[in-house]
Amino acid sequence: MQIETPKTLTEIVVERLRQAIIDGHFAFGENISEDKLATAFGVSRSPVRDALNALQFTGLVTIKPKRGSFVFVPTAEEVGEICDYRLMLEREALRLSMDADRERFLAALDDAVARMRERMLAADEIGYVRIDTEFHNLFFDHCGNSLVQNAFHLVEARIATIRTALNARFKQRREDSFDQHVAIVEGLRQGDWATVNDVLGKHITSIRADAIDELSRTDPLA
Repeated sequence: MQIETPKTLTEIVVERLRQAIIDGHFAFGENISEDKLATAFGVSRSPVRDALNALQFTGLVTIKPKRGSFVFVPTAEEVGEICDYRLMLEREALRLSMDADRERFLAALDDAVARMRERMLAADEIGYVRIDTEFHNLFFDHCGNSLVQNAFHLVEARIATIRTALNARFKQRREDSFDQHVAIVEGLRQGDWATVNDVLGKHITSIRADAIDELSRTDPLA
């Protein structure tokens, strides 16, 4: 029996702050006050500062000397690169997951889709996006390749944050996205890789287009 090691204060702050940024509680480019976070989390500034340094490594936070810590602001070029990287990894992760863990993988996807439908009908934007993120993370949870998993973790948080910003603004985009998730699962079940690759490509391309369009506005993704 493995004994779970208690999380440190820094790890707890990292998890809570990471989720708050992903859920859209902080705007892109917003200053993150160490003092306010320390008060909100009931900790000293030290674990908050360590957490901000950790989140800078994931790309969620930008630390500017003598100015403070800020939520990242994606550029159009970065969005394009992230989407290209994501599409390449997700296609490979899908193939690996179907080879390594087909039945459990499909069952997990079915469960995620069912819960996404519930959240969409309930107009629960944050709940929907969290399960949307979980859906795509399942590709990597079941792929059985730690290197592919680690490669995805480099951009996972930024993808989730951009996803939240777009879904909060576009109801129609959320409905279209849901239909694409259903089509991906059915394509996998039927072994129709042409459809799977086509739908996944359109799904990620639409995110790229919407994000770049929003970034061209005066108040991008806010």
